[in-house]
Amino acid sequence: MYESETNNKTPNRSGNQYESAIYRHVRRCVLLFEDGTQKVISNEKRLGTMTINIIYYLGKENDFVESVLKNFNYIDNLEDLSKKCGFYSTKTFTRHFINNFKVTPKQWMLSIKKEAMLNYLINTDYPLKQIADFLGFSNLSHLSDFCLKKTGMRPEEIRKEIIY
Repeated sequence: MYESETNNKTPNRSGNQYESAIYRHVRRCVLLFEDGTQKVISNEKRLGTMTINIIYYLGKENDFVESVLKNFNYIDNLEDLSKKCGFYSTKTFTRHFINNFKVTPKQWMLSIKKEAMLNYLINTDYPLKQIADFLGFSNLSHLSDFCLKKTGMRPEEIRKEIIY
């Protein structure tokens, strides 16, 4: 649980005072499973959408996945993630990563960045410059180019498509 989740408790419509402020505007949650199937959980009274990727792995047999999931938020590049996970060879780390996640570390990290970008664009009114800073882009142009490459739309276009 994120620290902000535990510190931003707000009452919701049902009177539950322990709901996280992060989730209070979630209208729809899409669970994406490794086999390509998905499950949608919906509450039409809310506004936003949350997407969760479900990754199957055997916890006791695979500390590698747990290590990656625990450390990827605190790194800037593949080499740092590799070292955080106890690998001093990025080639060996990449081999283990592909065996466990079925994609390269770079592809996986870009997909995480894309989902975070879409979450900020759709579910917040943060200025684009602030979103670029949050996601580690050196400027707004890089955010816009990344968004166009990954979604086919510019950030401003994605925000215009949102219907409240």
